[in-house]
Amino acid sequence: VYREWQLSGDDEWLRGLWPQVKKSLDFARGHWDADGDGVLEGAQHNTYDIEFFGPNTMCTSFYLGALRAAEEMARHLGEEEGAAEYRALFQKGRALCDEKLFNGEFYRQVVHLQDGKALSPGDETYPKYQYGEGCLSDQLIGQWYARILGLDDLLDPAHVKSALAAVFRHNWKADLSRHENPQRVYALGEEAGLVLCSWPRGGRPRFPFVYSDEVWCGIEYQVAAHMICEGLLEEGLAVVRGVRDRHDGTRRNPWNEFECGSHYARSMASYALLGALSGFSYSAPERRLSFAPKVSAEDFSCFFAVGSAWGALRRKGKTAGIEVLCGELELIEL
Repeated sequence: VYREWQLSGDDEWLRGLWPQVKKSLDFARGHWDADGDGVLEGAQHNTYDIEFFGPNTMCTSFYLGALRAAEEMARHLGEEEGAAEYRALFQKGRALCDEKLFNGEFYRQVVHLQDGKALSPGDETYPKYQYGEGCLSDQLIGQWYARILGLDDLLDPAHVKSALAAVFRHNWKADLSRHENPQRVYALGEEAGLVLCSWPRGGRPRFPFVYSDEVWCGIEYQVAAHMICEGLLEEGLAVVRGVRDRHDGTRRNPWNEFECGSHYARSMASYALLGALSGFSYSAPERRLSFAPKVSAEDFSCFFAVGSAWGALRRKGKTAGIEVLCGELELIEL
């Protein structure tokens, strides 16, 4: 909702949906964050087709981003008390994630069931399909999305950059020949790819989440775009090259970056690369557009699209401009 409002600037549309937005957050706070500490717990169903039990930044970063978005929308609609409440909960959750889940290198999962007692992989009650002490490629997905939307830092920025560097260091395989994957194979042999999870410090569960050794294009694009946003340009571009080299038209269709099935939608996360590489930011309510190229900065051209227009962003030497090819833009700042 926040994204569509920023792209369109439609306050009437926002006001119409705002009661449902608050109900959605109320549900999350009542069921997944029942103790009100800003961190999701309990059973958290997710894109790996299982539930994570206990605090983790993959799910909680989405929650923190939702709280920040709600804060901004509430303030815009004149609900200062609600905005302050969302802000307080966000700050509480952010602090706990950095304090309890960051291990000095990346963010881990604290596995526990309803009683709140932390479990280790050797415990009899340790649930199946967790990642625990693992380095999850998806561990900062909410921060990636927040960065795209201009919601700034959900977690400590130094920790975020450290975690992304760890994902590249541990999960990026320039050659998959020695990588053991008993599940579905989307990359193999001398090809390069980013695996979903690794356990560089040990502690791999006997039954980790089923897809942990696989390589997914959509996750690769997401992580690559986030790396670029956080200043890890070469690492991000290496991951992108790995995806595209695998889909060069020889072994795989370049127009079908499949995961679970053909033309799988998650690979459309590649669109985030445009914003990451151009440094694009837009807010229709604020009538503001900006861009700061990360590559070819002295001779740069890139497509952009917002709610009311699309066109090209251009920079040549010290001159920058916006070319509107369709629609209209009403801006007060460039």
